Amino acid sequence: MSAAAADAKPYVPWAQREGWEDLQPVAQNDAPNCLVPIAYDEIYRDAMDTFRAMVAKQERSQRTLELTKILIHYNPAHYSVWKYRADTLFELKTNLSEELDLLDQLVKYHLKSYQVWQHRRNIVLALDDPSRERDFTSKALALDAKNYHTWAYRQWVLCHFYSSRSFPDSTFPSPEKAEEAQKVWDGELEYVEELLTKDIRNNSAWNHRFFVCFESGMGGDCGEREVRYAKEKLAISPNNPSAWNYLRGVLGRLKQPPSTCTAFVTPLALNTPSSLPDSEPAISSKAELPAWLAIEFLADAAAEEARTAEQSSDERKKKVEEASALYGSLAEYDPIRRHYYALLQKDVVRLASSSASNDLADRVAGM
Repeated sequence: MSAAAADAKPYVPWAQREGWEDLQPVAQNDAPNCLVPIAYDEIYRDAMDTFRAMVAKQERSQRTLELTKILIHYNPAHYSVWKYRADTLFELKTNLSEELDLLDQLVKYHLKSYQVWQHRRNIVLALDDPSRERDFTSKALALDAKNYHTWAYRQWVLCHFYSSRSFPDSTFPSPEKAEEAQKVWDGELEYVEELLTKDIRNNSAWNHRFFVCFESGMGGDCGEREVRYAKEKLAISPNNPSAWNYLRGVLGRLKQPPSTCTAFVTPLALNTPSSLPDSEPAISSKAELPAWLAIEFLADAAAEEARTAEQSSDERKKKVEEASALYGSLAEYDPIRRHYYALLQKDVVRLASSSASNDLADRVAGM
C-alpha cells in the first residue's frame, strides 16, 4: 500500500456525519428486477440518497447548498438538483453574486451543459444585473469560440437587458438607457470583428454579426454597409462559405438579387483580379483563386435571372445556358456535391421550356 493510500481518510456516509444524522438515505426507486441497473459510484449514490431524504422533508438550508454543490460537481446535468439549489438560494436570500463566482469556475469544465447555463440565467434574472455577463461569455468563448450555449446565452442577455423590446411599451425608459444600450450593441460589432480577425471562418461569429445587424432590432439601416463588409472579407478569403452565406443573407434582407454583386464576384470566379472595378474591395494577393464558391454564386445569380426573365425570351435562354454551364463546372471543384450540382443544372434547364415558374425553379433561385 502506498503512503498516500495509507494516509487517505475513509469515506464517511452523509448520514453518519455530525449534523446530518437526521437524514436517513432514501434509495433510488428502481423497478423490480431492473434490467440494466446503473452502476453509480458509491459516493455519488450516497449523496443522491441523502438528497432524496432532504427533498422529502422539503428542507432548504445551508447544508442543502453544501450537498447540492457536491452533487453538481459529480453530475452537472442533473436538472432537479440545480432547480432545488436555485429555490434554496432564493428562499434563503443568499448572496447571489457568490453563486455567479461558482458558475464562473464551473463553466470552464461544463461549457456544453444546458443546466449550468439555465441556472446562471435564473441567477442573473433574480439579480436583474447583467453587468458581468458579456465579459463572462467572452471568457467562455475564448475557450470555445463556437460553443452554441455561450452564443445563445449572450444573445439572450443582449435581448433581455439591452433591447427596447424587453420593455412593456417597446421603448427605453429614458434616453440615457437607450444610449447605453446602443453602445453595447455597437460593442458587439467590435467584438465580432476581433473574433473574425483571429478566425475569418468562425461561422458562429458571422451568425452573431447577422443577429446584431438584422435580427436584434438595434442594427439600424446597415444593409449596404454589411454588403461591403462581406465583400471585404471575401476579398481576403474567397473560399470561405460563412462569408458567402452572410452576403446572401444580407442581400435577402435588402431584397436585392445576387446579380447586384456580379461585378465583384466575377473576377473571383475567373481569377482575374485586375478586372475588378475600383469601387470594389481590392482582392488580396494571397487569395486562393479561382474561387469555386464564387462560381456557385454566379450560377445561382444566373438561375434567378433566368427565372425572372420573360418566358421564351432570348434573355431567359441565355441565362439558362450560363447557369447550366456554371453548375456543370462545379463538379470539378467540389466533387462530393457533384450530384447536387447536376440536379440544379437539370432544374435550371427546365426553365428554358417552362410555361410558368414552378416550385423547382423557385427553389433554385432561393439557394
